[in-house]
Amino acid sequence: MELRCKEMVDRLCGRGYDVLVLTSRHGARHVPWTRAHSEETAEKQKATRHGRGLGMRILYVTNFYPQHDLGGMEQLCQEAAEALKQRGHGMAVLTSHYGVRNTSATEPEVERSLYLEADLHHYRPLDFFLLRPWRERHNRRALRHAIDALQPDLVFVWGLWNLSQQLACWAERWMGPGRVAYAVAGYWFIEPNAHEAYWSRPANHLLPRLALAPARALALRMLARERQQHPLALRHVSTVSAHVRDRMAQAGRLPHGARVIYIGIDPAPFVEAAAARQPSDTLRLVYFGGLAEHKGVHTAIEALGLLRQQGRLAGMTLTIVGAGHPDYEARLRHLVEQQGLSAVVSFHGRVPRSEVPALLAGFDVFLFTSIWEEPIARTVMEAMASGLGVIASPVGGQREMLEDGVNCLTYAPGDAVELAERIAAVAGSRSLVARLAQAGRETVLQRFALRRMVDEYEAWLQEVSG
Repeated sequence: MELRCKEMVDRLCGRGYDVLVLTSRHGARHVPWTRAHSEETAEKQKATRHGRGLGMRILYVTNFYPQHDLGGMEQLCQEAAEALKQRGHGMAVLTSHYGVRNTSATEPEVERSLYLEADLHHYRPLDFFLLRPWRERHNRRALRHAIDALQPDLVFVWGLWNLSQQLACWAERWMGPGRVAYAVAGYWFIEPNAHEAYWSRPANHLLPRLALAPARALALRMLARERQQHPLALRHVSTVSAHVRDRMAQAGRLPHGARVIYIGIDPAPFVEAAAARQPSDTLRLVYFGGLAEHKGVHTAIEALGLLRQQGRLAGMTLTIVGAGHPDYEARLRHLVEQQGLSAVVSFHGRVPRSEVPALLAGFDVFLFTSIWEEPIARTVMEAMASGLGVIASPVGGQREMLEDGVNCLTYAPGDAVELAERIAAVAGSRSLVARLAQAGRETVLQRFALRRMVDEYEAWLQEVSG
């Protein structure tokens, strides 16, 4: 029977299937499954699959993944993975256990076991010394298991924010730098990680500063040593905008260059939902996205407060859709009361992605208020596809899609006075809103469609996998 098992396994491997055998060590005097054997088998199977016209096997490594995600980029990872799967490519996802409450739930292609570097809202310094070493080992084992189980043609690192970069380093060591690809939608490689940011920040008061000094010095030495021990080759990098590429290049983190692949959306649900939009005498403003300081939502509230003081607020409402840091949410609610806007501004919690197109169909103008160098925002694309007029701060990669007076109106980031004037302009001219909305939708259809993005990722990953 054992010989028959071996014969069947050999036949399946010969037909291009990936097979991993788990058996006892009876009679074994050494460990036969070596890295070299694993790589040789993977290369043979890849050649067989490609010869039969089968697709790539892709292991996605990402910080978050739906249904437990923070926003657009994680949702985009799922959409890209599913689209490539429909084109015949195999997939598995290794992600964090963020948001997972039911450990018995099973997802055949998703493993939710990675530990994030830190809590999303409150850093716990003791965890750095007490739990982090164990968590790093756990993450390394999870990655090794995923690679051994799937035998991927390549590892596709999608989201590394709040994930240890040691994961990417181990992927490069085990797969080879030439078989690891990065989709970079942020500044993870050039900005301090959660630990470096905390331990580099001085305490506000003298006693805590003195008490933490030895621990801070030790933590920073450990982090610096880890940076040296786990360098990344970054052989294959794509960025979501030229802005991100240029910032990485200026920081010396792109030794092999990078390809710009703009993200995209499926415009069809948004266009379809917008067809049912009902006209209103009220100018219905909306912000949707994360609620955090760098998103600048307070600027919108301050702008409406200025319009109220000037007597130009009549006939306007603002709905804030989303969730985020509880302290910032509390600040926004307090600001609304302080500005006397309780009858004008309302808060709506986070909405499932499937409900976003219908939600946006109930508004006229989208306010994009970010005050940081946003790599590129998917929410702007969704608003444009929905036929909303857009008023936006031209930050970061947004400059590559926004044209002031053509497909949007722009204002200086954080400038409530200028934003108030832009809001007043669209309130006084519905024809302006319609013109901006039409141009915005054309921008998305021509340059930021999901199908175009998947085409480009597929072609690039096929180059990477050989």
